[in-house]
Amino acid sequence: MTAIDPRADQVRQIDRARRLYEAGELDAAAELFAELATTEGAHDRAQAALGLAVVAERMAEDLLADGRPDEAADVVLQVLEVTDAPRLRVLLGIAHLEMACAEFAAAVEAGPDADTDTAALAIELLARTLPLRGRDGDAETVWRYGFEHADDTLAAQVRQRYDRP
Repeated sequence: MTAIDPRADQVRQIDRARRLYEAGELDAAAELFAELATTEGAHDRAQAALGLAVVAERMAEDLLADGRPDEAADVVLQVLEVTDAPRLRVLLGIAHLEMACAEFAAAVEAGPDADTDTAALAIELLARTLPLRGRDGDAETVWRYGFEHADDTLAAQVRQRYDRP
């Protein structure tokens, strides 16, 4: 009778997860790495957790590129329950910045439903956040929108907000 070596089986599973990742089957790779990373007594938990972090990073980056920051944040949060990877924390912050920009933009676009103070604040926050995502041109457009707004009170508030340190 041949003894089954659990470590050899785990190594095969990690190799299989890597091949899935390389083939672009990210969900399947993440599922397998997560299973291995959370199995009590597994010999290669740390290696599986690292693999899971790499897969999650790529998934989050793809979701951010597709304009789906909420889904990227969900993926990262799930993986952070298993492994604490600094790069994933950065990606979570980026996802939150993208979601914040969307909320600020929605407040700016609310038009007459937004009071002047709220609209000026939303314009400032959007214009100051966009450069953090490398979108300086968009930030300038937002500032210009505020400066040239038809509501003189709003335009004056935006100019005040722009000029403060």
